[in-house]
Amino acid sequence: MQPLTTWRLEDGVLIEQRGKRERRVALNTVRRLHLTPARGRLAAGAILGLPRGQLGVYSGQALSLKATPAPETFAPFVAALAKATAQASPTARFTVPAMATMGTVIGAAVLLGSGALAVGGFAALAGQIDIGLALASHMAFVAILALALVPWLDRRAGRFDPLAIPPGLLG
Repeated sequence: MQPLTTWRLEDGVLIEQRGKRERRVALNTVRRLHLTPARGRLAAGAILGLPRGQLGVYSGQALSLKATPAPETFAPFVAALAKATAQASPTARFTVPAMATMGTVIGAAVLLGSGALAVGGFAALAGQIDIGLALASHMAFVAILALALVPWLDRRAGRFDPLAIPPGLLG
């Protein structure tokens, strides 16, 4: 049984208090703030990327046996945390989960293209050029289809303005 964890902000410092233990994190050391929505048994939260690891601030237990709604004080606290972090650490990145980012699609296309070259090369070495060319052309076609998505993807997908948190993200 762990004691209740409470969070508060004081002059650019995030204070985590768990029972008698108190931990202070200066917000000017935060490199990334990632918001996570509540999904199933996972609680909504904010994950702070620090120079030495990460710190999770959750609306309830990070993983509970039953889904519980976030308390009404959690979303305003995370909004205040994002604003204070933006002021204290101007180089920090503010991210939210994204379905597909440009880097992911381009990375998949590069892997498919290199796989097509490898299949074609190994098939040529084995003397099976006809089947190697067929397999490589199928893989190259899928890579071209993946690259066709790039114009519709936003470069800033998965990022948010700390002064305007997307509505409904934190419950």
